[in-house]
Amino acid sequence: MKGDAAKITALHIEFVAKPSEAHKVHAALPPAINGALGGVSGFAGSLVMISNYEARLVTVVTLWSGADQTQSCNENVRWVRALLTPYLDRCLRIQTLAAYVPLETQISVQSAETGREEASEIGQNEEAAEIWAA
Repeated sequence: MKGDAAKITALHIEFVAKPSEAHKVHAALPPAINGALGGVSGFAGSLVMISNYEARLVTVVTLWSGADQTQSCNENVRWVRALLTPYLDRCLRIQTLAAYVPLETQISVQSAETGREEASEIGQNEEAAEIWAA
């Protein structure tokens, strides 16, 4: 049915990176987050976004799905914050959001290693909703 959306929970953290660490964030955080949370029940992926205007302004979003998605998100806030600590100069905002992903959305991601484009169908059902992180 068109217009259907899968509900996921998103943990959204905005912070200012330390001047000496800002250049490392884009390469270090995605594998650190996915490595630490990859086996955690309900973890559906993460995004690390760096501001185009100020390289020290960073947004990290972790995505959670499943029956206990909000609880899984809340239980892992401390771990996500611990992963950010080496890079964190000042935390600006932490919030939990309800996110809705259209079931028929397709996201294409170009792999940095291979340079080829990979496509993935998002959200055949709530459990299958996966977000590919760069």
